[in-house]
Parts: sequence; structure tokens; C-alpha cells
Amino acid sequence: MMMCKPLFTLLAFSTLALSSCSSSEVEVMEGWPVLSERFHSATEPAQAKSVASLRVGGNSGADVIVEGRVRDISERSAFTLADMALTSCAAMDEPDHCSTPWDYCCEDPAALKLGTLIVEFTENEAPVKETARGFHGLDHLSEVVVTGKLTIDDLGNMSVAASKVYVRSE
Repeated sequence: MMMCKPLFTLLAFSTLALSSCSSSEVEVMEGWPVLSERFHSATEPAQAKSVASLRVGGNSGADVIVEGRVRDISERSAFTLADMALTSCAAMDEPDHCSTPWDYCCEDPAALKLGTLIVEFTENEAPVKETARGFHGLDHLSEVVVTGKLTIDDLGNMSVAASKVYVRSE
């Protein structure tokens, strides 16, 4: 639980930065090294659960394997993982429908809230000073399988302190 406050502070900062930043503001956050290979899973873990199934049956503190698509991605060590059942604007039949298809703007906001969680790469319960962006091709809408420890706070917000990530779309 000690990790929750910094994680959700990072989430709030990341969401704000991603929703309102100009390209010059993004450049300020660049320069962090890409994640260390210790976080890479060369093989896809079996029996991954959906984000939605963790919402229903997940227990805080449990070791989990969860799959989804990268929604928002911080220039730091975190990203938002969206349930595979959610539809991004990129998957819609209308070409050029949205300039940011990874934001799932056409999804119902309630479904989006229930179908997402935060993934953060940590070491000794603190965020690593490395970026997840570009790690083995990890970017918006990449399909990934994350292994880590689940945290659910008192408000129902879910996060995973990631120990490994497998990127399907490498």
C-alpha cells in the first residue's frame, strides 16, 4: 500500500500531461533511458486475465498476469492498460476518425473507467527512472501481457506494479 500515493500522483500528473501538453512540454520529460531488460519477458505468460476480470475478482496484493492494449503512455515508467474488449478509434471503420485513436474517446466513459488500470514499473516500491515508451516496441495500442502485483485502493482504482512485460506487437 505504501506505493499507492506515489503511483496515483504519477497517474494524475501523467493524465494531465498527456491531455494538455504541447510537443515542447513532452520534450521536457524526454531523456530518461528506456526500461532495463530486467523488465522484459521473452515469452508470453500463459493464463493472462483481462482488466475487467481483475476488476471483478482481483485481490489487492495478489500476483497477477493481465493482458490489454496500451492506452495512455507516460514518458516515465507508467502506462494505462485498456481491456481488450474496449474499442479504440483505430479499430473503427471510419479512417482518420480521430487524431489520437489510443484515447478510446468513442467508448462509454463508464466502461472506460472500469476497463482500465495503471501499470507502473517499480523497484523497491518506487517508480524506476526509466521510460516504458519504445521498450521492445511498446507504444500506444501495443498489445501487452504484464506480470506484477495488483493494488486496489479504497476508491476502486487498480494498478499493477509490473515486474515483467511481454509486448505482443514487437
